[in-house]
Amino acid sequence: MKLFSIILLSHLVPLMAQVRTLCTLTNNIFPMKVDMFAGELGYYTITGCDGTNPDIGIKQGETYTFDQSDRSNYYHPIGFAYQADGAHVPVPELQPDIAPPGVTGCDLTKSCPAPMYFRNGTYLGVYSNNADIQTVTTSSVDFGLDVYEPQFFYPLDQWAALGSFTVKLKFDQDYAKDIFYFCHIHSGMSGVIRMLDTDGEPKSAEYDPVIPEAYYKPTTNELDLSCGTYDIGDSALTVTQAECPGSFVCGTSSLTQKQQDFANCINAMNCKMFKGMTTAIQPTDTDIGALFSYQMIPHHQNAVNMAKALLKVKSFGCDDLTVESNGCAFEILVREIIVVQNFQIQVMQSVLTTLGVVVTDCELDVDSSILS
Repeated sequence: MKLFSIILLSHLVPLMAQVRTLCTLTNNIFPMKVDMFAGELGYYTITGCDGTNPDIGIKQGETYTFDQSDRSNYYHPIGFAYQADGAHVPVPELQPDIAPPGVTGCDLTKSCPAPMYFRNGTYLGVYSNNADIQTVTTSSVDFGLDVYEPQFFYPLDQWAALGSFTVKLKFDQDYAKDIFYFCHIHSGMSGVIRMLDTDGEPKSAEYDPVIPEAYYKPTTNELDLSCGTYDIGDSALTVTQAECPGSFVCGTSSLTQKQQDFANCINAMNCKMFKGMTTAIQPTDTDIGALFSYQMIPHHQNAVNMAKALLKVKSFGCDDLTVESNGCAFEILVREIIVVQNFQIQVMQSVLTTLGVVVTDCELDVDSSILS
């Protein structure tokens, strides 16, 4: 059910040490968004729930709707699996022919719990375990994902013109462990779904399975929080950077404070890229695709950071992405840079992991001065 498979590392460490609260919404509708600034790739948020990638609770036999109509969901079609990150690892997803661990029988009749994918209220699949939606089936594994997911690769304005995107999930098997929601295109965006008893309490006292501690990497650096970027704090040109020039933006003395602040963000992210693109590779490594990938990753990360920084501070005045205007064209460009190039970064990281090539940064000394 995946168009691409991305390798995600660091899945072998304990549950992250952070404060976690359980979110349940009385109408069983989870309005999904993506906070682009919460981490390198962004993390899911749910209107009405606190934080990013929030833990949510569902009860056996009830129908839950995940609404992905908000424009921030572009390139982030939601999926469901029995372990974190689903198809990216890969681990079993919720599919009609895949039984929950420890459950038997439903896989033989293709009636196991699976999401049902909709566009504009029309179901895109055939399978059903929900008579309130359509007749229950016992012979199909088509639950609409193969139509739903490819549409999230469309250009943003074309995706927006398709209308609303929703996913319905009815988990009708007796199951006590946790399941997970995740992004089918970007790895590293999982959240926990806890199975609740009739009183609304988690069936399992402990998280099982767990999300690894290294999995969730929120943005915490002050400069990143200000700029809307990720991991540029150690590259600020307000301190001497031996590997970077004194500034990447000239003539800043006459800028407004807003322009100066944005220039400082640009300086830091460009320095981050400059350092990242000085590369040492072993003469025995003959696959030049590795050198390409190692060079292109910081290049793409810089493009993503530039786009995120602009998205954070600029009002594009685009209420409807399908209407032609300069503001909409600019917002479409910025959002596409963020999600498309983040996806390409993960593809290249997967290539490097597969090749096992030893490529490291080398240090350059560049005459540098502290910004005045």
